[in-house]
Parts: sequence; C-alpha cells; structure tokens
Amino acid sequence: MSKKLEKWEDRGWIETPNAETLKALAAALREREAETKFAVVTRSEEGEEADRLARTGAEKQDADQIDLQIPDHLQLRGAKLSTLSQRTAYRGIKALKEKVHRKATDENVLSTQQAVKSLFKKAPTEKLIWKSIRSKDLSRQVRNFMWKTLHGAHRIGKFWAHIPEMEDRANCQHCGGIETMEHILLECNRPGQAEIWNLAEALWRKRFSTWPTVSFGGIMGAALATFPDANGKDSQSAARLYRIIMTESMYLIWKIRCEVVIQNNGEPKTTTEIHNRWVALINERLEIDRNLTNQMRFGKQHSLPPSLVLETWKGTLLDEDKLPPLWLREPVVLGDEAEIGNGRKSHTVADRFVRNAFPRVWSHFFSGGPWPSEFTTVGGG
Repeated sequence: MSKKLEKWEDRGWIETPNAETLKALAAALREREAETKFAVVTRSEEGEEADRLARTGAEKQDADQIDLQIPDHLQLRGAKLSTLSQRTAYRGIKALKEKVHRKATDENVLSTQQAVKSLFKKAPTEKLIWKSIRSKDLSRQVRNFMWKTLHGAHRIGKFWAHIPEMEDRANCQHCGGIETMEHILLECNRPGQAEIWNLAEALWRKRFSTWPTVSFGGIMGAALATFPDANGKDSQSAARLYRIIMTESMYLIWKIRCEVVIQNNGEPKTTTEIHNRWVALINERLEIDRNLTNQMRFGKQHSLPPSLVLETWKGTLLDEDKLPPLWLREPVVLGDEAEIGNGRKSHTVADRFVRNAFPRVWSHFFSGGPWPSEFTTVGGG
C-alpha cells in the first residue's frame, strides 16, 4: 500500500490481486483525519499472533462479510491513458465483461477442489487449478486434454443425446450407461483403465508406501499434489513423479478408449497390449527427462536440472543398484515391479530401433533364434 498504491490507481486497478479489498482499504485510510503509520512486524509475539489470525481466517468454512462499499467522493474510476499499454487496456476491457459460468466447468472445478483438499489437505483456488494444468511437467496433449475435460468439452455422453440418429453414442458401448469422462477414466470395466491404474500404483509403491485414492477430481488436480519429505517439507521430486504418472496414465486411458470406439468398432485391446503401451509410455517420459538434462543442447532455460531428474526417478529403475550414481547418460528403463503380470523387461528407444530395423538380430538375442546369415563374420563368428 505504501509503495504501489499510486501505480495501482493509475492503471485503474487492472490485474491487481484483491483489488476490491485494497480499494476499500485505501478509501478507509483517506477518510481518516488522523495520520496513519505502518510498521513492519518481525518474528515477535505480534508476528506470531498475526500468523495465527491469518491461519484462523483461512480455515473458516464461511468467509466473514466485510463491507467494501466506497463513498462516492473517494471513488476513483478509470485509468490514466499515459500508464496503459495495449495489453493492459485489453485485459481491463475483458475484466469489465461479466464472466460466463458454465455448469459443467463449475462442477468439475469444485470436484477438483474437494478432491485436492481431501487428499493433500490444501484447498486450491479456481485460478490455481487452471494454472496447474499448464505445468511444464505435462505434455502439450495432456494439457489440452485436461483443459477440455475441466470444461466438459469432449464429445461424449450427453453431447450426443439430442442429436437425431446419434443418440446411441451417448452410452458406453461396453457398459451401456451414459458415458461420462469419470466413467471412462475410472468406472468402465472394458480392459484399459483398471489395468493402467494398477500399473501406476505399482510404480508409485516402488518408492512410497501410500497410494493416494484415485478419483476424477484427484486426477484433474494431480499437478497440485504435495508430498512431505523426511524433513516435513514438500518434496518436489515426489510431486513431479506423481503428476507424470497420473496425467500420462489418464491420457493413455482416453487414447485407448478412442481407438476402441472409433477405430476398432468396440473391440477391446488385450491386457498385454495395454500393459506394454503403458510401460513404453513411461519409459519414453524417462528418456525425455534424461535428454532434457543436456544444457548444452537445450539451453539453461529449457533444460532440466540433473538433480531433479535423478530424484524424480530414484527407486523406480531396473537394476538401479548396478547403475552409476549419475546415470543420466546411461540407457535406463523402469524396474520389473512396474510390469505387472508378465515379468518381461522394458526396452529403451535404442532397443526398439534395433528390434524394428533388424528383427532377426533381435530374435537371435532375445528369443533364441538363429543368427542371420548375412551378418555372419568370416570364420563363422
């Protein structure tokens, strides 16, 4: 208030957090005839009391009703043109328009808020939820998918209910009920979602004993997850691993559902294919992380700190005890516990290249097939 008030008022309070409260506070201060002084409170008894009151207010179920009315003679309207940029003016015009509330959006945001509060003991604001789905740890496809999901914009379920001759598309081909996104991600008994969440849980339990309950709101709020470390502080690596596992699993379930419904005429995928695709997907994310630690190639701004990648995937790798401490230049894959059911090992991108380019060489090493004659060296080696 003592440093930025003039700037806020010159800009017409555009893009100022808590603008209505601050405007009312400024008006109340101007209405006082006596001089008002502000003091910085240090970590003393007064500071602790202020923190206690702030926590008490934040934990209230119902906010206090505070009169924010400003007398007309103290009301400052508009903004100084000399202080406005085109960007600021545009945002000010947008702020004047009444926000359009969509029922589906409000319901999904509320579900996310409730789930995050239940799982991680923190109630995120609507703004924080929208910001979280722009996390750099989420792929572009995942970000787009989550944005559309929160808005209820996917063409599923009730979208088809009132379109002539297409009403049957509103129902799940496998279960028969209305096909909602929650049904697709969590409830449908078609092979896909249950197998993928089991794999996600198995990978997570390689490092942590407790697996958060999977719910629709929890999936949408995965980027807001927090996990304490041994010192009680939020673990960045654990939260990052969780959001990668959750969001990639979610999007794979959606992709498999679309392939089954649109391309395969309802013919479900096999559990083996589902398993292999999930393991390959997470291994590719691991490979991307390894590559992004190359600061020479991607620059400081776009590369990842090696320590963050090492901590993110710690405890999840195959034969990790045999890897060097800094394994970022080694071809690594997920450990066996993540591969439920068949016990087969995953393969790196390089392995997959050999398998596709030289299938008979691959067969010789991994299936016991004969060595291809065209690769036989002089002397029969």
